[in-house]
Amino acid sequence: MQRVLAMLAALALALGTAGPGFAQDGQTDAQGREPALRLPEMVVIESPIIENNMVDRFGALTTVVGQEQIERLGAVDISSALRKTPGVTITRYNQVGSFGGAEGGAVFVRGMGSTRPGSEIKTYIDGVPMYMGPWSHPLLDLLPADMASAIEVVKGPQPQTVGNTFSAINIVPRQHTDEGFSTTVSAAGGSFGTVAQSLSHAGRVGDFDYQLGESFRYSNGHRDNADGRLTSGFANMGLRLNDTWTARLLALAMDNYADDPGPDTPGGVSEGRYETRARMAALTLCNQTDGAHGEIKFFANGGEGVWSDNVPGGVKKNRNEFWYFGMHAKEIVEFAQGGELLLGLDQEWWDSIVSYDYFNGTENTLNTPQFALTMPYLAVSRALGERDGWHATPSIGARGYLHNQFENRLAPFAGLVVGHDDTDLRVNVARGVNYPGLDVAIVFPASKWKQLDPEDVMHYEVGLSHRFGDLAVVDLAVYQDKGNNRYSFVLPPFPPTWTNTEDFDIRGMEASVRVNPLPELSLFAGLTVQRVTPDDMPYAPETSVSGGFNWRFLEKFTLSADCEYVDGMYALRQARKVGDQNTSRVGSHFLVNSRLGWEFELAQWDARGELFLLVQNLTDEEYAYRPDYPMPGINGMLGAKLTF
Repeated sequence: MQRVLAMLAALALALGTAGPGFAQDGQTDAQGREPALRLPEMVVIESPIIENNMVDRFGALTTVVGQEQIERLGAVDISSALRKTPGVTITRYNQVGSFGGAEGGAVFVRGMGSTRPGSEIKTYIDGVPMYMGPWSHPLLDLLPADMASAIEVVKGPQPQTVGNTFSAINIVPRQHTDEGFSTTVSAAGGSFGTVAQSLSHAGRVGDFDYQLGESFRYSNGHRDNADGRLTSGFANMGLRLNDTWTARLLALAMDNYADDPGPDTPGGVSEGRYETRARMAALTLCNQTDGAHGEIKFFANGGEGVWSDNVPGGVKKNRNEFWYFGMHAKEIVEFAQGGELLLGLDQEWWDSIVSYDYFNGTENTLNTPQFALTMPYLAVSRALGERDGWHATPSIGARGYLHNQFENRLAPFAGLVVGHDDTDLRVNVARGVNYPGLDVAIVFPASKWKQLDPEDVMHYEVGLSHRFGDLAVVDLAVYQDKGNNRYSFVLPPFPPTWTNTEDFDIRGMEASVRVNPLPELSLFAGLTVQRVTPDDMPYAPETSVSGGFNWRFLEKFTLSADCEYVDGMYALRQARKVGDQNTSRVGSHFLVNSRLGWEFELAQWDARGELFLLVQNLTDEEYAYRPDYPMPGINGMLGAKLTF
């Protein structure tokens, strides 16, 4: 059976498959953007790996992984949900849970995201920032996959969508849209003492809707001291106030931990336990009229990362607390025929407290200054022509950055989408701005860190897509990110000095294709090739290939399989010390996973359900994302889901 599944997955990869499908009429993403390109809906079994690639009116690309893809991949968190997405690389070493960031669990987008402290990518929940405040990098355990209706991967800087980052990942929370009530419960167990459980209940009565959910995941791990636990609960409620305004309230709580198993070498020592906790609340007021639509979002969240048991440097416990407050507002106003004016303002404040408890009984607490960032933005676009003939959408805009500690900046952007019928060419040029985080005031508080410039990148991308009727969609993207002013520190002399000295260059190509030869069969394949300078940038493989299929047979059965090949690559973090070079590498790997499901109905309960078997690493491949941290061999889970 293992050999058959591996051959099927490899066949899907060789055939090439699905990729981009543009959103249908009336569909927008979590940021309220309406795609410039719309194509007829194909009624087929859901696409594997990704839901679609979405191109906005500015020629910018966002890849969407939907709830169906998350379930078919058997994903326990964000990294496992995105592990096959073209342009995305992951790292992890626990079955459940991510240990404190980079090596223990992270996601990298087109070579971005490996810098520590700091990061070139930011992570969001419903557009609200959720990442490690003091050190400015994502914490994947604070991004629960069980609450997601979709995960958006924003590729490259997109100032018309999000600021102060070079790429972004956003979780779109589940929302109940149908009249009536629905309850779903699922449970699964398998290798290494792994268990997973979730419960959700949703309803809609007239103008009021709600979605409530909780989830629990735990594993002993495939090695000693590799256990982890993820727990979360959320509520998403909406009320239509009148014909124009709707209010939504999102609340979320998380409590997690992951242990470090240590290197699999003689004398290898674990670095202890990393705990993460967070709370978040966001109130969104949405408006919709004949000629305009938009939203105002008020948010506040706080959390902490606690490292204990074996912290380097004689530290018994390191606690990192953070808080975010802010408001995001935008309005899209239609004018003339096909014209849109985008007006927006993002206001964010954040600060933190970092404390150290030492084994010798001493303590040290650092209160960071509060950072504030005001980001107004403006853009205009105009759709010309007809969708089934010649058409074009030119666009231009800019985002401003007003920081309370650093110099102000302006990030212009422009795009063009042009095509004929089922063929489209897009061009996108954008400047990305990424300010230093609170880490510069923590690591060397006495240094002149306020003299730093924000990091800067110029992004260039050209894309081409073509639909072959209802059979297939092919998408190609060629991109370059040319960055400078990367901040790092010089040591010696003493005291150390922060400086903007380093540049980088990333050039790459993404290709993907979706094929639907039968209504019961959907295939996908993706290819990413990139070259990075300096060439020791971590988690930026030269070549990665992914593929998969979903096949529905005998009416009630669904077989899903996915595979990936990732080149050998540099690993660990990209340190911010001037002249520091990375010598750690991991080898290439080829992984095959599968999922078999059987659907059933319980008429007396008016319920439907599914029994499923998930098998990971079918070929028992030996591989690692971090040197001397082997990943699990073949493993599996058996579970059930019931909806009534």
